[in-house]
Amino acid sequence: MTDLDVLPADLQQLLQLFSSLPDVRFPELDPGALQVAVARAKERQLELTALEAQREAARLALEEEQELLLRKGHRLLAYLKVYAEHDEVLAEKVTALTLPRLRKPLATAGAAEGEPVPAPKKRGRPRKASSTDALFSDEGAAASP
Repeated sequence: MTDLDVLPADLQQLLQLFSSLPDVRFPELDPGALQVAVARAKERQLELTALEAQREAARLALEEEQELLLRKGHRLLAYLKVYAEHDEVLAEKVTALTLPRLRKPLATAGAAEGEPVPAPKKRGRPRKASSTDALFSDEGAAASP
């Protein structure tokens, strides 16, 4: 990025035209003073870019915190529904509440770092091997003449 890139195109053309006329001088508009003004404009542009990046990071952090709080709110609402099963007044208040849907799936530490997330373990007992499984397996076929 050159110093002039932070300026509007018309102003860039004007400054380039003026710098191509080395013998032309105007009060308080010499090339040195203009270069200082352009450098200050570039400095302000860099400050603005850094502030915008900080603002974006803060916005993302806020959204993440809001999502975590919303996730906790969903859990709290589910607990309250169970708790209020025997209290009609509380149950009416709880069922009147609605929360926005969650925007993001629950992220694990591995997913945040770009690593694949392992599939959850299957629940329950493992299947018993039946006699029909042995008939159709490769080992059963090799044993038969």
